[in-house]
Amino acid sequence: MFYKKWMSYLSDDAHLTQVVMPGAHNAGSYGMASTACCQDGNLYDEFVSGVRHYCVRLDTTRKGIVFSHGISKGDLFEHALAHLAKAMKECPTEFFILDVREYYPQKIGPVTLRYKADPKEVDALLEKYISPKSYAFCDFDRIADVTLGDLRKNGKRYILINDNCDYAYSVNCPNILPWDKKTYGYKPEKFLREIPKIFEREHTDGIYWFQTQQTPNIGTEIGFQTPRKLNGFVTQHYAELMQTIASNPDYLRQANVIGGDFMTDGVKCREIIRLNLNKGLVRPEVAEEFKNSL
Repeated sequence: MFYKKWMSYLSDDAHLTQVVMPGAHNAGSYGMASTACCQDGNLYDEFVSGVRHYCVRLDTTRKGIVFSHGISKGDLFEHALAHLAKAMKECPTEFFILDVREYYPQKIGPVTLRYKADPKEVDALLEKYISPKSYAFCDFDRIADVTLGDLRKNGKRYILINDNCDYAYSVNCPNILPWDKKTYGYKPEKFLREIPKIFEREHTDGIYWFQTQQTPNIGTEIGFQTPRKLNGFVTQHYAELMQTIASNPDYLRQANVIGGDFMTDGVKCREIIRLNLNKGLVRPEVAEEFKNSL
């Protein structure tokens, strides 16, 4: 129950870009082939596990608009939106970030694969299930100024991020996803040592999307392996990784969205959400309850 309502413990004064929230990398990849599967749960499962940021990548098949992880296709987007609608109904205190876009063009040898999801069709699905007109927060000047109190007062439930503002009520607010092939392709021990240093070289006054999953690629130290295999070592040492962030004032100050694979494992969300205590964002009168619920 705690993970369905963990944001309710946070102060109205907490800024959205300071809240430390778990994010699901390739949120819709549940059920895909082993080379593409990055999550075990659907979006409702992820939500009740504590996830509040969703990386959603789309394509279109004969079935309709579906989740895409490159050439691998997953569940219908419509099903996922129904899962989110269920979470919104059950958890009225919570707010989430939905980062939605077509899967980016992918070059494989001499061929460039392109993926397409008609924005008008996406808009229709969004309106049918999670009513952006009523619940998407887009009326702000600077995302860095937005507090949880602002969101609660306005009755808004999520921000819909899209770099091109392709969808109604979507916004292109400052947000970064630091990534480079070399660092995310290090062997596990080196990877865990090096990725916190990203906070030293990448900065934003918007949403900071810090990824904690390794990325298999040909030509890297880890080569090409399945996300699940790579996830094992990282999960074992996840508490240590979060403690590295907690013990460095500069890292902790920048910590915002912390994303990863297999976010319903019971480990990652717990350790990420704990950082809100380190930041002093939990209301003092419920801080002990928050701590004991993790």
